[in-house]
Amino acid sequence: MKKYSIGIDLGGTRVKIGLVSEGEIVAKKIIAAQSSEGLAASLPALEREINELLKSRDVQGDSFAGIGLAFAGLVDPGSKKILSTNKKYDDALAVDLQGWVRQNWDRPFFIDNDARMAAVGEWKYGAGRDTDDLVVMTIGTGIGTSAIIEGKLLRGRHFQAGCLGGHLSVQYHGRVCTCGNIGCVEAYGSTWSLAETVRQAPDYAGSLLAAAPVIEFSTIFEAAGLGDGLATRVFRDCLDVWSAGIINLIHAYDPEVVVIGGGVLNRAEDILPYITEKVTRHAWCPWGQVQIRASQLLSNAGILGVVHCLQTGV
Repeated sequence: MKKYSIGIDLGGTRVKIGLVSEGEIVAKKIIAAQSSEGLAASLPALEREINELLKSRDVQGDSFAGIGLAFAGLVDPGSKKILSTNKKYDDALAVDLQGWVRQNWDRPFFIDNDARMAAVGEWKYGAGRDTDDLVVMTIGTGIGTSAIIEGKLLRGRHFQAGCLGGHLSVQYHGRVCTCGNIGCVEAYGSTWSLAETVRQAPDYAGSLLAAAPVIEFSTIFEAAGLGDGLATRVFRDCLDVWSAGIINLIHAYDPEVVVIGGGVLNRAEDILPYITEKVTRHAWCPWGQVQIRASQLLSNAGILGVVHCLQTGV
């Protein structure tokens, strides 16, 4: 009998829900996240979408193997509890997700950090299949990271090892991040920090960006392509911030491969060569050259990773 599992990647902007069988997503839904309203308020919509996916393939009884959830925060996968959040789903510590799954479907449940699950997805099914030593950085609303070392997913005693790479300092005298640290990679190279960076620039009023209703990476890329000086400078600064963060991760975890994911890969032809050159020039790697690769799974990485962990207990 063919088995099916549900994988959920609960992001701050979008929620991706996939029906997975034998390492493939056979059906998928994407809905807008309601992270500011809290996790409890999001559960009815999740329940509805999960049931529709199961119904679409007539999955019932023992053919339904369970639910895995990749969450944007610190998670204890053993107790299946969320330990800490950062401006997303701030009620999550009080939500009994395992009880919710048991009550609605009475199936096994697994939960872990979203970047960690993206790393497992790339390791088992994507850009990291040929190595057991890799780091993943996802660049979007925030910046998530995770590390796999000698074939072991790094979690740490307090479940924060590897996944706080977005909160490594690259500007020790810089702005305060949402996490409370100073000068984080995320405070200079994520979507949430872009508007502050742009609007503080002395040449903002004369820039194409002054007329943009929303400041996102796509906005920056488009304006830079039109020759806008501020957008070009912000784009280059983000490249340098991402490169510095990746070099820190290489020095910390000794990977053979770094996989970059997130919406910025729409400009992969500009981003990957630049970061590769920076890493080659500045990372201390006497053994050889770390490969910088684009995600192969994109928004599917977390879904496939969390279902793999649900099934294998990794």
